[in-house]
Amino acid sequence: MRHVIVGTAGHIDHGKSALIRALTGVDPDRLKEEKQRGITIDLGFAHLELDDVQVGFVDVPGHEKFVKNMLAGVGGIDFVLLVVAADESIMPQTREHFDICRLLGVRSGIVVINKADLVDSEMIELVQDEILETTEGSFLEDAEIIPVSSKTGEGLDRLKKAIHDMALSVPLRPSNRLLRLPIDRSFSIRGFGTVVTGTLTSGGIHKDEEVELIPGGLTARIRGVQVHGKMTGTATAGQRTAVNLQGLDLTQVARGMVVTVPKVFSETQILDVHLHLLPSAKPLKNLIKVRFHQGTLEVLARVALLGKDTLAPGDSAYAQLRLDAPVFCLHGDTFIIRQFSPTITIGGGKILHPNPSKHRSTDKKVLDVLQKLDRGRLSDKIPVFLEAESGRAMDLNELDSLLGIALPELNKICSDLARTGELVMIPAPSPILVPASTVESLTEETLARVSVFHKNNPLAKGIPREELRKRIYDGLPAELFKHCLETLVENRKLSMQKDTVSLFGHEVQLSAEGEHLREQIEAVHKRSGFQPPSLQELQSSIDADPEEVRRIFYWMIKEQILIKISEDFVYHQSTLEDIKEKIKSRFEPGMRFNVADFKEILDLTRKHSIPLLEYLDREKFTRRQGNERILL
Repeated sequence: MRHVIVGTAGHIDHGKSALIRALTGVDPDRLKEEKQRGITIDLGFAHLELDDVQVGFVDVPGHEKFVKNMLAGVGGIDFVLLVVAADESIMPQTREHFDICRLLGVRSGIVVINKADLVDSEMIELVQDEILETTEGSFLEDAEIIPVSSKTGEGLDRLKKAIHDMALSVPLRPSNRLLRLPIDRSFSIRGFGTVVTGTLTSGGIHKDEEVELIPGGLTARIRGVQVHGKMTGTATAGQRTAVNLQGLDLTQVARGMVVTVPKVFSETQILDVHLHLLPSAKPLKNLIKVRFHQGTLEVLARVALLGKDTLAPGDSAYAQLRLDAPVFCLHGDTFIIRQFSPTITIGGGKILHPNPSKHRSTDKKVLDVLQKLDRGRLSDKIPVFLEAESGRAMDLNELDSLLGIALPELNKICSDLARTGELVMIPAPSPILVPASTVESLTEETLARVSVFHKNNPLAKGIPREELRKRIYDGLPAELFKHCLETLVENRKLSMQKDTVSLFGHEVQLSAEGEHLREQIEAVHKRSGFQPPSLQELQSSIDADPEEVRRIFYWMIKEQILIKISEDFVYHQSTLEDIKEKIKSRFEPGMRFNVADFKEILDLTRKHSIPLLEYLDREKFTRRQGNERILL
């Protein structure tokens, strides 16, 4: 069975609720005040089964004071019944509701001329003419216009058939989207606790699963699911759904929150949008405060126009909405803005980036990004999202928090983009996504940085790996740094030795003067035997610039020509080998000796003996046992 949601729209007292009651036998006016006053104040709901179609009706208020309630219901509909009273024709709220449907991207509908029993056929024709004039050029331009009477039943069978046929023709809600249930009502039932209702706009919801409410980040478990008043284990997109939330008090939930999957989405207070201003609105000035409506939520916001100071009536522009309170939105969601005071609908549009950085109104790069996000296929937009990210990379889960697509589907799209070379997908618990152009620029910058290091540090083997990361990749995922380095090594552009990175084939070449100094330092060390000189003694014994002596001395330590065994002593590596040979010539492996034995063999004081013995222990040449050493 196909499930669709149909919303009513139209002026107050044009018979929307009576029409729903006549179609379904259910009175959508549930509030005591609604029955006393004879008008719809809040959303009303009813359902109707037409063979292989289950229709959920959302009856919205027509009174101008309750348009915000109307907005809370119309966001999740598949098509609309625009209701026009035969005795009054098009009225102010008819036009406002019609404008709202257009701005929210409603693509199809049926026009119902209600109260046909109150007028003659000539009046019906006049109302039809006005409807045709009003809907010209819109999604209702070719819509079926059906006169009905909720009182006598005239035209109801024809309307039911039209609803059935349209329900079969509207596109199915995408099955690859994650759960979203915008809450339009919340109440408590004794013995069950908190219940929330809404139109399931995407995904499915199941009994006993864990969910999250955003904004707010509250978690709960689904104790029960009801669709059109009947208990069920599962509800799917397109159904009016009530869920019993276990673990939350009624005071913790409210209209505007969204029931969704846990630990995927985040709330936001900044949105990049494409905004359209109605022709009937006043010019919209930059940073003006408006009422923002999306789903079932309403918050105040300021409109930061991009690239202009004022938006003229009937024009469109890219803008950034800065909200007074957090919301949950995704790329492609539609919204409405209403004037702060008096509260009339002035425009709406589409959300392009649901969690952008705050940016300047004159930034041309931002406008270019938004233009790309405003058109084309989703696969074309994913690299744009990545390029717009200040960190120049995001993982698959982060991307999904902007789009709300089932991960296997999103993973497939990104894998296809990686195969065509448009982005790089780096393995990780949640794969890291990076534009191919970003990887290319990072690898070029890495090569340039290593080259500059070699030029400025001719005696160093290479730049320390951590220093390279901090200079270029700070703030980027560690997996991206690893990927770029490994790619450059595979392509024989770089070499890595332990924690050092150098250009492939790079060798340290001493100048003639440097080579001469190296020979002099080695000669002094070899003459000194087992009691090596300090750096200061070297500098005073060699006729050369002390700074150059120091530089070559530390280069020789890095190259392990000289070995630093403690803070005070540096030995030539050949001298240390001589010490090992003298020990082996005196003792067999497994034999023990003490400090006194060691001092006697090498004719050393305790000042030199203890650091040397500790070095030999670290080298696993000897092992300390109490006050003795064992030759290994």
